Amino acid sequence: MLKLSDFWRNRVEEMAAIDLGSNSFHMIVARLDKGELTVLDRIKEPVRLGFGLSEDGALDDLSQRRALECLSRFGQRISHLPASAVRAVGTRTLRKATNSAAFLTKAEQALGHRIDVIAGAEEARLIYQGVAQGLDDELDRRLVVDIGGGSTEVIVGEQFQPLQLESLGMGCVALMREFFESGALSKKAVKKATTFCLQKIEPVRDEFLSVGWQRAIGCSGSIKAISKVAEATTGSPIITRALLDELCDQAGQAKSVDDFKPNGLGSDRQPVFVGGLIVLRAVFEGLGLDSMEASPWALREGLLYDLIGRLDQEDVRSRGVTHLAQRFHADAAQAERVAATAEGFLNDNVEALGLSDPHPWNNYLRWAAQLAEVGLDISHNQFHKHSAYIVQHCDLAGFSREEQQRLTFLIQHHRKKPDADALANLSDEDRAILPTLLAMFRLAVVLHRARTGSQSEGISLRLDDTDLMLIATADWWEDHSLTQADLEQEAQYLNKLGFQLQLPAMDANDP
Repeated sequence: MLKLSDFWRNRVEEMAAIDLGSNSFHMIVARLDKGELTVLDRIKEPVRLGFGLSEDGALDDLSQRRALECLSRFGQRISHLPASAVRAVGTRTLRKATNSAAFLTKAEQALGHRIDVIAGAEEARLIYQGVAQGLDDELDRRLVVDIGGGSTEVIVGEQFQPLQLESLGMGCVALMREFFESGALSKKAVKKATTFCLQKIEPVRDEFLSVGWQRAIGCSGSIKAISKVAEATTGSPIITRALLDELCDQAGQAKSVDDFKPNGLGSDRQPVFVGGLIVLRAVFEGLGLDSMEASPWALREGLLYDLIGRLDQEDVRSRGVTHLAQRFHADAAQAERVAATAEGFLNDNVEALGLSDPHPWNNYLRWAAQLAEVGLDISHNQFHKHSAYIVQHCDLAGFSREEQQRLTFLIQHHRKKPDADALANLSDEDRAILPTLLAMFRLAVVLHRARTGSQSEGISLRLDDTDLMLIATADWWEDHSLTQADLEQEAQYLNKLGFQLQLPAMDANDP
């Protein structure tokens, strides 16, 4: 299970996790009481967001209205919880929707909390984390499959560590829209949809088979529905390949989706059941499975435990950043020097920035310092651009799409002439803080250009709106003339970001 510090073992905390899936929206509310997590409430609504994607890739008005009404109800249930106790994420449909940003603005207002859109790999990691927390702490290597509305996540792992993961573009809603939108069923359509899924699995098949597993576990509404049909049909909830073959044959012989009603299937799952059935049948065939058990735990539970980890200073994002920095041989000592100086600048100006808690923003400064030089493994020339590309396009565990974009922004513009036009692409929230963080980060990098530990000692930063005052004694400036020249050059760069850098000398006797 998740290792909790003594802080949690003597504390009671209520928290919530929300999953804005392509088929259903889910919310789980739980209480962490002295290290034990107890579920207080589970709410699920079949919003069918994926059905609302129009031909141009935008969410239509009807699907948005259903989603916002659902989120408003969710918001009423958790209105008493602080932002730090809620984690809400969007998955494949919100990754694809061309009007996702505009919808999320309204969605966050309805819910009353921030909503992060996560990448497919991060979705897979969280799913595995949730399933693993619900299993006995055993040494078996397990395959975990989650069939969502827009994608299917496939993961192999041991205990709480995923070893291989993929997010495949096939889901129960996506298949229904692509192959059965009219509601008609036929052997030909079922075969065509199966081939489509097998084509998605084929490129990753050998990678998964080479890792291997001893136990196959499925989660999500589709797999749980198939497990219930299995129990009603055979007396056992275990899903077998023979059962899937039989159900797919029955689906091919049925005239329509409405006519296909296997024993044990609930009416709420029927509209997308065939899609999920075909996906799972293809997974069995593609990966050579004979049987699978269903787990009641999935993405929502993974979100809860990930949230607990963040609050307990066991943030998986920090581990992911450290791993990436090591992979590209970044200088850890230099990163620590730059991070400490940049964080000091931020902490000294919390009041000027109007921040109640600088910790989340300190994280970005530290992560940026750790990853700013990963591009050196490619080339020294314009290495900050190589670093930004790596950070932007890699799978960073724990990061939402927006968080990864913030980190990329800081790294891409941390040296040389900054792109002032990039500020226009920031959200209103980010535009209020990220340019200042960038200025602090750039100054910290300049101060440690010599890659020594003493360069920033005796110097402080004061912020007054767009005025930055880097203050040191006259003796400090005299001893660091080269650094002063670098800072004078930096002042010209910062001016393009809207800041005026001043380098005043204070009397050595001043406090």
